[in-house]
Amino acid sequence: MSQFNFFEKNQAFDENNFEQKLQDAINLIKKNQSFVARLVLDAINSNQVTLSTFFQLTPNHYQRTKTIMRKDYHTTLPNTFPPTISAVRKIEKELDGIIYDNQHIYISSTKSVEEIAKTLIHEVCHFLNSDLYDKEMETEESKQVGYKDEVRAFTAEKMFEKNKGYLLRSDINQIHETVTELYPEFTDPENPISGYIYSTFDSPS
Repeated sequence: MSQFNFFEKNQAFDENNFEQKLQDAINLIKKNQSFVARLVLDAINSNQVTLSTFFQLTPNHYQRTKTIMRKDYHTTLPNTFPPTISAVRKIEKELDGIIYDNQHIYISSTKSVEEIAKTLIHEVCHFLNSDLYDKEMETEESKQVGYKDEVRAFTAEKMFEKNKGYLLRSDINQIHETVTELYPEFTDPENPISGYIYSTFDSPS
């Protein structure tokens, strides 16, 4: 399931506690009646994605995270590797989770079981939509593609939250408002796509 490769033992991080929270989060997904929960669970159980904490970032992924933190959150992380406790806490302050290379998912160790479950839904759905993302990148502007990819991920979260219930127009509107607020770099006033609702959750080929 999760793939833990610790470079150092760190008393500030309770591995067993996180493993338990992660398993509890996966159990929540198991109990959920939405079809997206089943697809996410299949991806996790078949090891199509890896699940780790930010304490376990690879050297390459840490460098990429440093770039994101500097560019998007104006936070400079130290070059020290493995990442220090303070570096990880700075990352976790800003990021609930992230996916690299359409496969490797990192999750904040400080979140609750319910929050981890939602993060898993969100990030695994980036994986499930990765082929669509790549196809869109061939013909569309990158920020439009980024916007739609986040809409799909937040739509999956809402479907999980509804637990087999139907999405309403107000839900879709709220999703677009959330994506616009969190990712202003993906918005284009000259080419708005606030009506975009299409989602696919098939596994990448």
